[in-house]
Amino acid sequence: MKRRVVVIGGGIVGLSCAFYARRDGFDVTIVDPGIAEGRASFGNAGVLAFCEQLPLATPGLIRELPRLLLSRHSPLTVRWRYLPAVLPWLVRFALSSSSASMHRAMHSLHALMSGALAAHEEVAQACGAANLLAHTGWIKAWQKAPQPTGSSERDMLADLGVGMRDLSRAELADLAPGFDGVFEAATLFSDCYRVSSPGGYIASITAHCQAIGVRFVTGSVSGFQQERGAVRGLLTEAGSRIDADDFIVAGGAWSKRLAAALGDKVPLDTERGYHLMLDVGDATVLHAPLLWQEKSIVLSQLEDGLRMTSSVEFAGLRAAPRYEKLERTFAMVRSTVPSLAGAHVNSRWLGFRPSVPDSVPVIGRSARHRNCLLAFGHGHLGLTLGPVTGKLVAAQLADRPTPIDLAAFSPARFN
Repeated sequence: MKRRVVVIGGGIVGLSCAFYARRDGFDVTIVDPGIAEGRASFGNAGVLAFCEQLPLATPGLIRELPRLLLSRHSPLTVRWRYLPAVLPWLVRFALSSSSASMHRAMHSLHALMSGALAAHEEVAQACGAANLLAHTGWIKAWQKAPQPTGSSERDMLADLGVGMRDLSRAELADLAPGFDGVFEAATLFSDCYRVSSPGGYIASITAHCQAIGVRFVTGSVSGFQQERGAVRGLLTEAGSRIDADDFIVAGGAWSKRLAAALGDKVPLDTERGYHLMLDVGDATVLHAPLLWQEKSIVLSQLEDGLRMTSSVEFAGLRAAPRYEKLERTFAMVRSTVPSLAGAHVNSRWLGFRPSVPDSVPVIGRSARHRNCLLAFGHGHLGLTLGPVTGKLVAAQLADRPTPIDLAAFSPARFN
């Protein structure tokens, strides 16, 4: 009899876990509320950011944190009513910024990134979605050229083998024709890919999982049924019970409560991210995603228009969205970039990035329940790291050796 596996969560991480577990012959069920547009991967800028191998918490950022918290134009927003709730997370974030902690996290992310592209290619090929991936690179651009510094984060990335090169103005004009003359300096991170439709990519993986026998149950998980010291089933908010031999918690920003029910106290919080979809007609303004450094926004031309994403807001899972800050930024962008003067907003979106203070995802077995695995906390890198996470989780399910040491990703590191 096939071992039964239940995956909690139908985002890119949960789908990838199901894809690889089913390929290994497990009987797989995904339990998910079924709101595709609510998943963080749906609203991603469409960047497979293989260059992002440094944690968010660095010594330099911590020095800037007081200013970032107080500035009206900061890329970081904390709603003051939420501050008491997020304060323990921020303290852990600050503690993770030491040089030693930063380097540990950097090497963990580098190890995870080492298999990320191959996993995407494997999943995309199997799911008929290879046409959605393009090796475009990722532009990081400055309106005012930054002052040269000594040892920098760029040096650390170079030491890790991350591909990058400065762009001439002519090269930048070719890659970002709609932004000609806007930027003084730019770097192309050449290892990165663009996903032309993040929502379409998720839909393709979902359809393939269904075709190979993965069952989908629409519902929210309220808890676990434990018998004789082991988890035997999960309970849905509708009152039903689903039994299995193994369970995978891959519920993104909603995973903290479920992990706690298993006895794993993970300091997970939610980085709320916004995007605007801009109608630019038939114009091609970008051939590669672009990070506008001064405004802390990413612009990416996708199948359905130009997507503009914000940076970070801390306000939890329940607070109403506030689009005003991103819309003010868009107004400034439109007044600065002639090709976007006539662009207008087609839609607005808010999503929830599941983030841990050290930026290292949680991938591993529950400390108390060996038949439960946790796979969440990818922050801004969920789309990038989803497939490789699924591949590693499936190896753990099958008791196979993993190509990288997963000790650094274990939920036990927080205990």
